[in-house]
Amino acid sequence: MPSQILITGGAGFIGSHLADALLSAGHRVRLLDDLNPQVHGPDRRRPSYLAADAELVVGDVRDRDAVGRAIRGVDAVYHFAARIGVGQSMYAMADYASVNTVGTAVLLEAVAKAHVPRLVVASSMSVYGEGAYCDSSGRLVHGVTRDIDQLRRRDWDLRGEDGRRLVPVPTPEAKTPALESIYALTKYDQERSSLLVGRAYGVKVSALRFFNVFGPRQALSNPYTGVLAIFASRLLNKADKYRQFISARIRSRRPHS
Repeated sequence: MPSQILITGGAGFIGSHLADALLSAGHRVRLLDDLNPQVHGPDRRRPSYLAADAELVVGDVRDRDAVGRAIRGVDAVYHFAARIGVGQSMYAMADYASVNTVGTAVLLEAVAKAHVPRLVVASSMSVYGEGAYCDSSGRLVHGVTRDIDQLRRRDWDLRGEDGRRLVPVPTPEAKTPALESIYALTKYDQERSSLLVGRAYGVKVSALRFFNVFGPRQALSNPYTGVLAIFASRLLNKADKYRQFISARIRSRRPHS
């Protein structure tokens, strides 16, 4: 049976693809998005890639009135609205705490008041910190970090108590969180708050810890795409240098007139 579904942050990269999938499955979709200029540009216009059938409510997730309008009559909520990016969170701390933590609290109050039965919240791989490693004896090691002196020496490897390099291993979902940034802290807060409220109000809640996601509609100016933008730029630069090299070789082989 078709449902009315709300996606917060729905005009963004992941949210818009989800909207397409839900519409294709026959659901009605409403999007709440503040069209942040860092992602959507200074004009804050409705993105051209949004499906015409997707209803867009332009508003901030911290705005109770906007959230109240957006959540009216919905059967499920996908909560993707957030400030994203680890590095930026370390100098825009108040903004990240406000949008991610306070914004989620505003949404959860609305979910409880409207008796929405289903909530899916986007958490992040960042809650795992450095992930899981094994030391030289094969013992599983958690919570290891690089101190400032090690970073100054440009020693990027994680090392055990014996000074030997640790070996990365698959990180289990049950790993104890290691919150190394304000972003990670707020994403963990989002998932825990949602799970707590879900249990208290009988809402079925799922928290998804997204890893690096990339694809069409992704804004390269978005801090989330930092490493992917670097990889893409290097690949493009390498391809451009290769084309220049081939062109030079071709020119050198042409007969002189």
